[in-house]
Amino acid sequence: MKTCLIIPCYNHANKLQELIDSSSGLPVIVVDDGSNPPIEAKNCKILRLNKNSGKAAALSNGFAEAERMGFDHAITIDADGQHDPIAIPQFISASQKFPDAIITGVRNFDIPGISKGRRFMNKFSNFWFRSETGIDIKDSQCGYRCYPLEHIKRISASASGYVYELEILVKFAWSGGHIEQIEIPTIYSKETLEGSHYRPFADTFKFTMLNIRLFFASKLLTKKALKRLSTR
Repeated sequence: MKTCLIIPCYNHANKLQELIDSSSGLPVIVVDDGSNPPIEAKNCKILRLNKNSGKAAALSNGFAEAERMGFDHAITIDADGQHDPIAIPQFISASQKFPDAIITGVRNFDIPGISKGRRFMNKFSNFWFRSETGIDIKDSQCGYRCYPLEHIKRISASASGYVYELEILVKFAWSGGHIEQIEIPTIYSKETLEGSHYRPFADTFKFTMLNIRLFFASKLLTKKALKRLSTR
């Protein structure tokens, strides 16, 4: 297996080099999503997007570049400090055991400091995912994942921004893909929350609209039709 680390980055230069240096020896692809000034970092491949296009564009471009460079798996980690690189070996180990699966991180929302609103949103998102796929997942919104690139490129996902990660997970499940979950450190601090580009109202609305669409598709279409809908 050839695995790389993909870091989508938009104006998070202050934490980036530390993440790169803690990559457990994996080659790193930084997708500079239109940062101003442009991102500079050592010991990595920097893929620059001309303008800020959102996480969906950053990830899809990162996946394509990783495959072009000969990698078959990619671990995605956020640049805002909410994902601890100490968990990278866990993802590598799980992907070696389940090479065709998406390995997704599970955060602990019961630790002190997590707001009631975030706990509710996590449970609500997991409820939607279970309703759409029949799969019980503990953290459907976590972006700390390992993707099998050969399978991911066949998934038909068109959502923009953060919603793209949820659409990939649902449609991967519809296509018959296996999802493996591993516990990861939970990092929620004032600094990381302020550094996040998640827009509470706009992005929550986009998540809701996507979930409504996926929910009705899951109830109205056959499994065969859902599989056809979810793949290119």
